[in-house]
Amino acid sequence: MKYLIALTTGMALIAASVQAQTPGNIEAAEYDPTDNRWFISNGTSLLETSNGGASYSYFGTASATHGMEVVDGMLIAIGNNVIRVYDLETAESLGTLLISGAGFLNGMGSRTGEVIVSDFSTGRIHRVFIGDPANMSSEVLVSNTGTTPNGVVIDEANNRAVIVNWGSNAPILAVDLDSGELTTLVNGSGIGNLDGIDMDADGSFYVSSWSPARITKFSNDFSLSEIAVQGAGSGLANPADISFAIQTDTLGVANSGNGTPSFHYFGDTSNLMETPEFLESVRWDGQQLTMACPQAGLWSGTAFDMTGKKLHDMELSLPAAPTQVGMERLGWTQDTPSIWTFISPTGTRHSVKPGLRQL
Repeated sequence: MKYLIALTTGMALIAASVQAQTPGNIEAAEYDPTDNRWFISNGTSLLETSNGGASYSYFGTASATHGMEVVDGMLIAIGNNVIRVYDLETAESLGTLLISGAGFLNGMGSRTGEVIVSDFSTGRIHRVFIGDPANMSSEVLVSNTGTTPNGVVIDEANNRAVIVNWGSNAPILAVDLDSGELTTLVNGSGIGNLDGIDMDADGSFYVSSWSPARITKFSNDFSLSEIAVQGAGSGLANPADISFAIQTDTLGVANSGNGTPSFHYFGDTSNLMETPEFLESVRWDGQQLTMACPQAGLWSGTAFDMTGKKLHDMELSLPAAPTQVGMERLGWTQDTPSIWTFISPTGTRHSVKPGLRQL
């Protein structure tokens, strides 16, 4: 794998306490240009990476299950059908909004002061006003698209939200952001189960599809299209939400089929370097664990007290990279001396004594 120096790439999925999650829960990727990092949603947790995917950490206690947008110094995320707003610097929750009558909020596009959100179940398109995150409000922009709307992006130059849809030979729609008028941009795209959409610096659109697993690039007027990413070695597997990092010419894709994001660089490859290799390990630094395995997948763990009595079981699904895991995620407290034993995705046993020496 290659990455751009200072370009963030990556994914992580961690299940807290005893509730396991599988890598298939990855749904959304979002680039934050202010800190040159990627956010990846997985299950109900949200992680970030800022070192080229070499390691991962939690973004506070933020929750995101589907679409995300970085706008106005905030991260706006759909978490379990609720619009959630977090401060980009502190990860502090700034506000939430439950939209009355929402079925399955899924995709999201943004511009200053508002986000446009698709409802996969009802066909509605909602406008959410985010200027005061503690007192957000919403309105219905489109009462029913007549389709199953999924990914959304705002094309500010043309004052429209562009929406991709689920289903075979799926259409691509546009909504006028003033009038709410709905028009069809592509009546039959030739690809199925469209999931994510974003734009590059030239105003071209990138669209992810499941049938086939592909990223298709469209011109701004949708008169031309070409395959941008496809095939063996691309990493695509049921590609869901996507985000185009204009600052680095990189498209980040959340692949729900294999629980791993893929990153596709369209710029000059002369600055790319090989990702550093690492050995499988579990390390305790006095505050948190760093768990590393070259194989992504499920870690199982058990905590014992110093007499050998079992205290706690847990399962964590982690990426193929070192991932920082705080003790609060495992249910351990510093006033409870314990031994933690983990079995990695390769079947290797690792043990640590938090607060004591490593085994």
